[in-house]
Amino acid sequence: MTSALRPTAHAAVRMSQRGIARDDIELIKWIGTEVPDGYLVLEKNFQAFERALKQLLDHARRLVGKRLVVEGGRLVTVYHTSRSNERRLLRGTHDRSLVGRRS
Repeated sequence: MTSALRPTAHAAVRMSQRGIARDDIELIKWIGTEVPDGYLVLEKNFQAFERALKQLLDHARRLVGKRLVVEGGRLVTVYHTSRSNERRLLRGTHDRSLVGRRS
């Protein structure tokens, strides 16, 4: 995504009145169509975004159980883990995934 837009005082009031959050602004810029003086989210923009998300989910599902072994900033090997190996690896660790984290 490109740099964040800073809303004017007028825009901040209108955003509040219309239920549009700051995160919405970035998403509109990301998936919308650029029009003179701004962006517009069309139904076709949403449908394309939805297709892309579904493809990403399908891709991510294929990666369940895959492990990367990293040492010194280098990829050493990759493999499919077993359930017992997953449990062993997860003992005493904290989930550092992106899911569920807010910045």
